[in-house]
Amino acid sequence: MTAPNVALVSLRWERIQVIVRLRPASPESVEPAAVRLQRADDPATSIPATRAWREGGDLVARFNVMQGPGGVPLESGSWVLALADGTATPNPLLLDAAVSQDLPDARWEIQGWAYAVLSSVRSGQLQLEVRLSPVPSGSPDARRADFPPRDRGRQAAAAPPSLARRARWVGRDLLLRLLKLGYLAARLVRRRDPRRILFVGHYGTDLSGDMRAVLTRMAELGLERDHQIATLPPLGVRTLRDRIRTPWELARAGTIVIEEDVLFMLPTRGARVIQLWHASGALKTIGFSRIGQPSARSPWGPHYKYFTYAIVSGEHDVPLFAEAFGMPEERVLPLGHPRMDRFFDESWRAQAREATLAAFPMARGRRVILYAPTWRASGWRRVNDLSVLDYRRLHELCLETDSIFVVRLHPTVTKPVEIPAEYRDRIVDGTTTVMDAPAVLCATDLLITDYSSIILEYALLGRPMLFFAPDLDAYRAERDVYMPYEDFVPGRIVETFDDLVEVI
Repeated sequence: MTAPNVALVSLRWERIQVIVRLRPASPESVEPAAVRLQRADDPATSIPATRAWREGGDLVARFNVMQGPGGVPLESGSWVLALADGTATPNPLLLDAAVSQDLPDARWEIQGWAYAVLSSVRSGQLQLEVRLSPVPSGSPDARRADFPPRDRGRQAAAAPPSLARRARWVGRDLLLRLLKLGYLAARLVRRRDPRRILFVGHYGTDLSGDMRAVLTRMAELGLERDHQIATLPPLGVRTLRDRIRTPWELARAGTIVIEEDVLFMLPTRGARVIQLWHASGALKTIGFSRIGQPSARSPWGPHYKYFTYAIVSGEHDVPLFAEAFGMPEERVLPLGHPRMDRFFDESWRAQAREATLAAFPMARGRRVILYAPTWRASGWRRVNDLSVLDYRRLHELCLETDSIFVVRLHPTVTKPVEIPAEYRDRIVDGTTTVMDAPAVLCATDLLITDYSSIILEYALLGRPMLFFAPDLDAYRAERDVYMPYEDFVPGRIVETFDDLVEVI
C-alpha cells in the first residue's frame, strides 16, 4: 500500500530522535500507527515510530535512531519511510512533494566512531542514510573502542587515573564480578517467585522516599498477605550479611524495584524490573539522551534497556525518559512519583520543617537560603566547584539579612564541603548521605540551584528560586538540558557571584 498525495512538510532533530511532519491530502488516509522506518535493502526489517500522532491536518512521527531492531542503533545503510498495511512487509511511502530547503543531518561521536545520519528525498522517498566510520586520528575522541562500541563511555575524556584510583577500580570490578558469579550460581538453584518483590536501595543510608512510600501503601492495602516483600539497603551501608544475600535475593525476586541503573551487568530475564528513578523529573539530560558526549553510555551496551517499566511524574516526561532509557513509550508510566505526595500534607510539612530546624538550630527564626547545585563531571569523578562562592561576602550578607546559608551538594559528590571556621555560625554544610532531602526544602525560604531537578519538588511549596549558572554555555555543550533553560526555570538566572549577592 502506498499513500498518494502525501507531502513532506519538515524534518528536524531533537538529540537522537528525528521528527518527520507529513501532510496527507486527506488527513485520514494515513494511520499514525502504520508509519515505519524500513531498511531499503531488506524490506522485512523495519521499526515503528517511537510515537506518531495527528496534529491538525498533519501527521507527525518521531523515530529514535539509536533504538533500531534489537534495541541497538540503526545499522549502516539506507532507511526509508514506509507504511504498514497489515502484510508482513511495509511499503515505501511515496511523497508528492518535499520541503524546498535542505534537510538537516545529524552526527555523533561514540567512543571513537562517528555515527552520522544523512537525510534526503530521492525518487519520491524520504531516506535516512546511516554511516558509521572511525573518527579521524588526532580527534579528541580518536581512541576507539571495539566495534560495535562497547560501554567504555568516559575513558576517552578521562584524565590518566592515579595508582590509588586504579586500585579502587580493580576492587570495584572484582566485587561486581563476584556479584555476577554469585547471581548466576543462585539462578541455577533458585526459581523466581512471582509473589516476591525486592526493593533495592542505591543512594544514602536508607531506602528512598519513593520506595518507602510504595512500601507504606502496600502495607495499607494489605498486599503483604499475598506477597513476600524484601529490601536491600543502599550499597554504601550494606552489611556483610546484606552483601552475601544480595545475589540470592536478586535471583529469587519476581519483581525488582530500583532507583538507578544498578542491574545492567546481570541477566534479569524472568523478572519485572520497575525503575522509580531518583529524580522527580527531567531537566538535565540523562541516559542515552547524552549520546555524543564523552561520558555517555554506549547505545550498544546493556544499560537501561532491561527496565520493564519506568515511573515518571507526568505525560511531559514520557518521551524524555523513553529516549533516555531506550524504552518504548508505552512502558514509561506517568503515574507520578510517590514521594511527592507528602508535599501536599500540611502536617508532614510542619514536622519536616521542625526536624530541619532541630538539626540546624542556628536557623530558627532566620531566613534559610539553600544552595543545592547538581554535580559536574571531572574525568570519572563527580565534583562541584565551590570556589565560585566567596564565603566572606556570603557571611556578611547573612549578617545583613539575618539569614543562614546552607550548602548541600549532590550525594554522589564525595569531596567534603570546607567552610572556614569563622563563618560556620551562618554558613553550614547541609550535605548528607540521604538522596532526597524534602525536609530541608520545607524549612527553606529561598532555593539557589543551577540544573538540578530539585526545583520540581521545591516548586510545590510555592517559594522563590534563584538560578546561579556561571557555566551555562559550557554545561549546555558538555551535558545539556531538555528544555530551553531560560524559558523553563521559574526564577531569575545569574551568572556571576556579584549578581547572586545583589539579587539575594
